[in-house]
Amino acid sequence: MIGRSIVLLSFGLLLSSCGEYEQLERKKVLVKRADSLFAKQRYGVSTEIDSLCDMYYDEYYQQALDSIKQKQIKEIRDLMDM
Repeated sequence: MIGRSIVLLSFGLLLSSCGEYEQLERKKVLVKRADSLFAKQRYGVSTEIDSLCDMYYDEYYQQALDSIKQKQIKEIRDLMDM
């Protein structure tokens, strides 16, 4: 009876470890697929982003400059109020 329980327990452990190995292998395959899809799409996405940056560069630059000016004006006013 005890011997049979040990055999069943060891068989169960053996099967559970095989399932973990299969999951690791599947994960490796999925990671490789995701990496290859990213590599294929990266060029198209980067050219799209570059064109958007070129298109809106002047607008974004002006917004950033105005923001810095407003911050400096606020700091000067705070110093004058002291």
